[in-house]
Amino acid sequence: MKRLRNFALGAMATLLALPLATGTALAAFPERQITIVIGFPPGGADVFTRMIAEYMTDKLGVPVVVENRPGASGTIGAEVVASAKPDGYTILFATNGNAANAKLLYPNLPYDPQTDLQPIMKLGTSSMVIAAGAQQPYTNMSEFIAYAKANPGAISVAHPGIGGLGHVAMEYIKREAEIDVKIIPYTGSGTLIPDLLAGHIQASSDSMPSYLPYVQEGSVRYLAQLGPERNPLMPGDVPTMRESGIEFDSYIWYSLLGPAGMPEEAVNVINATVTEYLGLPETVDALAKLMITPGPTAPQGLADTITKELETWGPIIKDVGITLQ
Repeated sequence: MKRLRNFALGAMATLLALPLATGTALAAFPERQITIVIGFPPGGADVFTRMIAEYMTDKLGVPVVVENRPGASGTIGAEVVASAKPDGYTILFATNGNAANAKLLYPNLPYDPQTDLQPIMKLGTSSMVIAAGAQQPYTNMSEFIAYAKANPGAISVAHPGIGGLGHVAMEYIKREAEIDVKIIPYTGSGTLIPDLLAGHIQASSDSMPSYLPYVQEGSVRYLAQLGPERNPLMPGDVPTMRESGIEFDSYIWYSLLGPAGMPEEAVNVINATVTEYLGLPETVDALAKLMITPGPTAPQGLADTITKELETWGPIIKDVGITLQ
Protein backbone atom coordinates (compact mmCIF):
# COMPACT_ATOMS: atom_id res chain seq x y z
CA MET A 1 0.00 0.00 0.00
CA LYS A 2 2.83 2.36 0.88
CA ARG A 3 4.53 1.59 -2.46
CA LEU A 4 1.29 2.35 -4.28
CA ARG A 5 0.87 5.62 -2.38
CA ASN A 6 4.47 6.67 -3.22
CA PHE A 7 3.91 5.80 -6.90
CA ALA A 8 0.73 7.88 -6.98
CA LEU A 9 2.43 10.85 -5.36
CA GLY A 10 5.32 10.59 -7.82
CA ALA A 11 2.97 10.40 -10.79
CA MET A 12 1.01 13.41 -9.49
CA ALA A 13 4.21 15.41 -9.11
CA THR A 14 5.19 14.54 -12.68
CA LEU A 15 1.81 15.61 -14.01
CA LEU A 16 1.92 18.87 -12.08
CA ALA A 17 5.31 19.61 -13.56
CA LEU A 18 4.24 18.95 -17.15
CA PRO A 19 2.37 22.20 -17.88
CA LEU A 20 5.35 24.28 -16.77
CA ALA A 21 7.82 22.24 -18.80
CA THR A 22 5.57 22.16 -21.84
CA GLY A 23 4.87 25.88 -21.58
CA THR A 24 8.58 26.59 -21.48
CA ALA A 25 9.37 24.40 -24.48
CA LEU A 26 6.56 25.76 -26.62
CA ALA A 27 6.73 29.44 -25.68
CA ALA A 28 5.31 31.45 -28.55
CA PHE A 29 7.58 33.81 -30.45
CA PRO A 30 7.93 36.68 -29.78
CA GLU A 31 7.82 37.24 -26.03
CA ARG A 32 9.86 40.45 -25.84
CA GLN A 33 11.38 43.29 -27.83
CA ILE A 34 12.79 42.63 -31.30
CA THR A 35 15.63 44.80 -32.59
CA ILE A 36 16.14 45.41 -36.31
CA VAL A 37 19.73 46.49 -36.92
CA ILE A 38 20.42 48.55 -40.03
CA GLY A 39 23.98 49.26 -41.07
CA PHE A 40 23.20 52.73 -42.42
CA PRO A 41 22.41 56.12 -40.87
CA PRO A 42 18.90 57.61 -40.73
CA GLY A 43 17.46 58.52 -44.11
CA GLY A 44 17.33 56.35 -47.21
CA ALA A 45 16.68 52.67 -46.46
CA ASP A 46 16.15 53.55 -42.81
CA VAL A 47 12.66 54.83 -43.71
CA PHE A 48 11.64 51.43 -45.11
CA THR A 49 13.03 49.69 -42.02
CA ARG A 50 10.96 51.83 -39.67
CA MET A 51 7.79 51.22 -41.67
CA ILE A 52 8.32 47.47 -41.20
CA ALA A 53 9.12 47.88 -37.50
CA GLU A 54 5.94 49.86 -36.87
CA TYR A 55 3.75 47.19 -38.47
CA MET A 56 5.52 44.36 -36.64
CA THR A 57 5.00 46.17 -33.34
CA ASP A 58 1.27 46.48 -33.95
CA LYS A 59 0.88 42.94 -35.27
CA LEU A 60 3.09 41.01 -32.84
CA GLY A 61 2.27 42.94 -29.68
CA VAL A 62 5.91 43.52 -28.66
CA PRO A 63 8.15 46.54 -29.27
CA VAL A 64 10.14 46.31 -32.51
CA VAL A 65 12.87 48.95 -32.54
CA VAL A 66 15.35 50.04 -35.20
CA GLU A 67 19.01 50.40 -34.25
CA ASN A 68 21.29 52.26 -36.68
CA ARG A 69 24.84 50.90 -36.73
CA PRO A 70 26.34 52.69 -39.75
CA GLY A 71 29.75 52.24 -41.25
CA ALA A 72 31.81 50.16 -43.69
CA SER A 73 28.99 49.87 -46.23
CA GLY A 74 26.66 48.24 -43.74
CA THR A 75 29.09 45.53 -42.66
CA ILE A 76 29.34 46.84 -39.09
CA GLY A 77 25.62 46.32 -38.59
CA ALA A 78 25.76 42.93 -40.30
CA GLU A 79 28.58 41.82 -38.01
CA VAL A 80 26.54 42.86 -34.97
CA VAL A 81 23.71 40.57 -36.06
CA ALA A 82 25.96 37.72 -37.19
CA SER A 83 27.50 37.60 -33.69
CA ALA A 84 24.20 38.09 -31.81
CA LYS A 85 22.43 35.34 -29.90
CA PRO A 86 20.47 33.34 -32.50
CA ASP A 87 17.12 33.60 -30.76
CA GLY A 88 15.26 35.71 -33.32
CA TYR A 89 15.26 38.89 -31.26
CA THR A 90 18.07 40.60 -33.20
CA ILE A 91 17.70 40.73 -36.97
CA LEU A 92 19.25 42.66 -39.85
CA PHE A 93 17.80 44.91 -42.53
CA ALA A 94 20.29 44.47 -45.38
CA THR A 95 20.97 45.34 -49.00
CA ASN A 96 23.04 43.67 -51.73
CA GLY A 97 26.20 45.14 -50.23
CA ASN A 98 26.31 43.76 -46.71
CA ALA A 99 24.17 40.68 -47.45
CA ALA A 100 26.28 39.50 -50.38
CA ASN A 101 28.92 41.61 -52.13
CA ALA A 102 30.93 42.38 -49.00
CA LYS A 103 32.10 38.77 -49.24
CA LEU A 104 33.74 39.62 -52.57
CA LEU A 105 35.28 42.90 -51.44
CA TYR A 106 36.66 42.43 -47.93
CA PRO A 107 39.35 39.73 -47.55
CA ASN A 108 39.09 40.05 -43.76
CA LEU A 109 35.32 40.36 -43.48
CA PRO A 110 34.46 39.21 -39.92
CA TYR A 111 31.36 37.31 -41.07
CA ASP A 112 30.32 35.21 -44.05
CA PRO A 113 26.92 36.28 -45.39
CA GLN A 114 26.17 32.73 -46.55
CA THR A 115 27.11 30.86 -43.38
CA ASP A 116 26.86 33.33 -40.50
CA LEU A 117 23.49 34.87 -41.39
CA GLN A 118 20.10 33.16 -41.66
CA PRO A 119 17.98 34.33 -44.61
CA ILE A 120 14.49 35.39 -43.50
CA MET A 121 13.15 37.01 -46.67
CA LYS A 122 13.78 39.29 -49.59
CA LEU A 123 11.61 42.40 -49.18
CA GLY A 124 11.64 44.13 -52.55
CA THR A 125 13.70 46.03 -55.07
CA SER A 126 14.51 49.53 -56.22
CA SER A 127 16.64 51.19 -58.87
CA MET A 128 20.19 52.39 -58.60
CA VAL A 129 20.78 55.81 -60.14
CA ILE A 130 23.37 58.37 -61.06
CA ALA A 131 22.08 61.68 -59.69
CA ALA A 132 23.34 65.27 -59.82
CA GLY A 133 22.51 68.61 -58.28
CA ALA A 134 20.20 70.68 -60.49
CA GLN A 135 22.86 73.41 -60.68
CA GLN A 136 25.20 71.13 -62.66
CA PRO A 137 25.53 71.67 -66.45
CA TYR A 138 24.49 68.13 -67.48
CA THR A 139 20.92 66.82 -67.56
CA ASN A 140 21.47 63.17 -68.49
CA MET A 141 24.22 60.56 -68.48
CA SER A 142 25.34 61.18 -72.05
CA GLU A 143 25.91 64.85 -71.24
CA PHE A 144 27.64 63.88 -67.97
CA ILE A 145 30.10 61.63 -69.83
CA ALA A 146 30.77 64.31 -72.45
CA TYR A 147 31.37 66.93 -69.75
CA ALA A 148 33.68 64.60 -67.80
CA LYS A 149 35.75 63.95 -70.93
CA ALA A 150 35.99 67.66 -71.66
CA ASN A 151 36.88 68.47 -68.04
CA PRO A 152 39.04 65.61 -66.70
CA GLY A 153 39.22 65.52 -62.91
CA ALA A 154 36.60 68.25 -62.45
CA ILE A 155 33.76 65.98 -61.32
CA SER A 156 33.51 64.30 -57.91
CA VAL A 157 31.02 61.41 -57.76
CA ALA A 158 29.96 60.33 -54.26
CA HIS A 159 28.59 57.00 -53.10
CA PRO A 160 27.09 56.00 -49.72
CA GLY A 161 29.81 53.57 -48.65
CA ILE A 162 33.05 51.91 -49.69
CA GLY A 163 32.38 48.56 -51.31
CA GLY A 164 28.65 49.15 -51.66
CA LEU A 165 26.75 48.80 -54.89
CA GLY A 166 27.02 52.54 -55.61
CA HIS A 167 30.78 52.36 -55.28
CA VAL A 168 31.28 49.26 -57.42
CA ALA A 169 28.86 50.50 -60.07
CA MET A 170 30.61 53.86 -60.41
CA GLU A 171 34.06 52.28 -60.63
CA TYR A 172 32.79 50.11 -63.46
CA ILE A 173 31.08 53.02 -65.26
CA LYS A 174 34.20 55.16 -64.90
CA ARG A 175 36.30 52.50 -66.58
CA GLU A 176 33.82 51.64 -69.34
CA ALA A 177 33.11 55.30 -70.20
CA GLU A 178 36.83 56.13 -70.02
CA ILE A 179 36.30 59.22 -67.89
CA ASP A 180 38.48 60.83 -65.24
CA VAL A 181 36.25 61.50 -62.22
CA LYS A 182 36.97 61.41 -58.49
CA ILE A 183 34.96 58.77 -56.59
CA ILE A 184 34.26 59.87 -53.02
CA PRO A 185 32.97 57.61 -50.21
CA TYR A 186 30.41 58.73 -47.62
CA THR A 187 28.81 56.89 -44.71
CA GLY A 188 25.29 56.81 -46.13
CA SER A 189 22.85 58.68 -48.34
CA GLY A 190 21.82 60.93 -45.46
CA THR A 191 25.36 62.29 -45.12
CA LEU A 192 25.95 62.53 -48.85
CA ILE A 193 22.90 64.46 -50.04
CA PRO A 194 23.59 67.78 -48.23
CA ASP A 195 26.95 68.03 -50.02
CA LEU A 196 25.30 67.21 -53.34
CA LEU A 197 22.74 69.97 -52.79
CA ALA A 198 25.47 72.43 -51.83
CA GLY A 199 27.54 71.59 -54.91
CA HIS A 200 30.53 70.27 -52.93
CA ILE A 201 30.17 67.09 -54.98
CA GLN A 202 28.83 67.08 -58.51
CA ALA A 203 27.08 63.70 -58.77
CA SER A 204 26.33 60.52 -56.85
CA SER A 205 25.90 56.81 -57.47
CA ASP A 206 23.25 55.59 -55.07
CA SER A 207 19.78 54.09 -54.58
CA MET A 208 16.90 55.96 -56.19
CA PRO A 209 14.51 56.43 -53.19
CA SER A 210 16.92 58.56 -51.17
CA TYR A 211 16.78 61.39 -53.72
CA LEU A 212 13.10 61.41 -54.61
CA PRO A 213 12.02 64.38 -52.43
CA TYR A 214 14.82 66.49 -53.88
CA VAL A 215 14.00 65.45 -57.45
CA GLN A 216 10.36 66.38 -56.83
CA GLU A 217 11.32 69.82 -55.52
CA GLY A 218 13.74 70.37 -58.41
CA SER A 219 17.05 70.54 -56.54
CA VAL A 220 18.36 67.17 -57.80
CA ARG A 221 17.95 65.39 -61.13
CA TYR A 222 18.37 61.75 -62.08
CA LEU A 223 20.91 61.34 -64.89
CA ALA A 224 20.46 57.61 -65.46
CA GLN A 225 18.91 54.54 -63.93
CA LEU A 226 21.10 51.45 -63.70
CA GLY A 227 18.50 48.71 -64.05
CA PRO A 228 18.10 46.58 -67.20
CA GLU A 229 14.94 48.50 -68.10
CA ARG A 230 13.22 51.70 -67.06
CA ASN A 231 11.55 51.59 -63.68
CA PRO A 232 7.89 52.61 -64.19
CA LEU A 233 7.85 54.23 -60.74
CA MET A 234 10.58 56.72 -61.62
CA PRO A 235 9.38 60.21 -62.48
CA GLY A 236 10.50 61.87 -65.69
CA ASP A 237 12.28 60.68 -68.79
CA VAL A 238 15.33 59.01 -67.24
CA PRO A 239 17.36 56.74 -69.56
CA THR A 240 19.00 53.50 -68.51
CA MET A 241 22.77 53.08 -68.64
CA ARG A 242 22.35 50.91 -71.74
CA GLU A 243 20.45 53.75 -73.41
CA SER A 244 23.34 56.01 -72.41
CA GLY A 245 25.89 53.81 -74.18
CA ILE A 246 27.22 51.74 -71.24
CA GLU A 247 26.39 48.01 -71.17
CA PHE A 248 25.67 47.74 -67.47
CA ASP A 249 22.83 46.61 -65.20
CA SER A 250 22.49 47.09 -61.46
CA TYR A 251 19.60 47.30 -59.04
CA ILE A 252 19.24 47.23 -55.28
CA TRP A 253 17.35 44.69 -53.22
CA TYR A 254 16.36 44.80 -49.58
CA SER A 255 16.19 41.87 -47.17
CA LEU A 256 15.87 40.63 -43.61
CA LEU A 257 18.34 38.18 -42.08
CA GLY A 258 19.13 36.87 -38.62
CA PRO A 259 22.06 35.11 -36.98
CA ALA A 260 22.76 31.60 -38.24
CA GLY A 261 20.92 29.04 -36.13
CA MET A 262 17.89 31.27 -35.61
CA PRO A 263 14.82 29.21 -34.62
CA GLU A 264 12.57 28.19 -37.52
CA GLU A 265 9.55 29.49 -35.60
CA ALA A 266 11.06 32.99 -35.41
CA VAL A 267 11.96 32.94 -39.11
CA ASN A 268 8.42 31.87 -40.02
CA VAL A 269 6.67 34.40 -37.78
CA ILE A 270 8.73 37.33 -39.05
CA ASN A 271 8.42 36.20 -42.66
CA ALA A 272 4.64 35.78 -42.44
CA THR A 273 4.13 39.10 -40.64
CA VAL A 274 6.23 41.16 -43.05
CA THR A 275 4.86 39.34 -46.10
CA GLU A 276 1.37 40.27 -44.95
CA TYR A 277 2.45 43.89 -44.54
CA LEU A 278 4.05 44.09 -47.97
CA GLY A 279 0.85 42.78 -49.56
CA LEU A 280 -1.42 45.50 -48.17
CA PRO A 281 -2.62 48.00 -50.79
CA GLU A 282 -1.66 50.91 -48.55
CA THR A 283 1.86 49.49 -48.21
CA VAL A 284 2.23 49.11 -51.96
CA ASP A 285 1.12 52.74 -52.38
CA ALA A 286 3.47 53.98 -49.65
CA LEU A 287 6.44 52.10 -51.09
CA ALA A 288 5.67 53.35 -54.59
CA LYS A 289 6.21 56.86 -53.25
CA LEU A 290 9.67 55.70 -52.14
CA MET A 291 10.26 54.08 -55.56
CA ILE A 292 10.37 50.60 -53.96
CA THR A 293 8.60 47.59 -55.49
CA PRO A 294 7.68 45.00 -52.84
CA GLY A 295 8.52 41.38 -53.64
CA PRO A 296 8.56 39.19 -50.53
CA THR A 297 10.06 35.72 -50.78
CA ALA A 298 10.51 32.62 -48.66
CA PRO A 299 13.89 32.26 -46.89
CA GLN A 300 15.19 30.08 -49.72
CA GLY A 301 14.30 32.79 -52.21
CA LEU A 302 16.67 35.17 -50.43
CA ALA A 303 19.38 32.50 -50.21
CA ASP A 304 19.11 32.01 -53.99
CA THR A 305 19.26 35.80 -54.54
CA ILE A 306 22.47 36.04 -52.51
CA THR A 307 24.05 33.21 -54.50
CA LYS A 308 23.08 34.84 -57.81
CA GLU A 309 24.40 38.22 -56.64
CA LEU A 310 27.81 36.73 -55.84
CA GLU A 311 27.94 34.92 -59.16
CA THR A 312 27.02 38.11 -61.06
CA TRP A 313 29.30 40.58 -59.30
CA GLY A 314 32.28 38.33 -58.60
CA PRO A 315 33.76 38.64 -62.12
CA ILE A 316 32.98 42.38 -62.31
CA ILE A 317 34.64 43.19 -58.98
CA LYS A 318 37.66 41.10 -59.91
CA ASP A 319 37.82 42.74 -63.34
CA VAL A 320 37.64 46.27 -61.94
CA GLY A 321 40.16 45.34 -59.25
CA ILE A 322 38.44 46.55 -56.08
CA THR A 323 39.76 45.03 -52.84
CA LEU A 324 39.04 46.52 -49.42
CA GLN A 325 40.61 46.07 -46.03
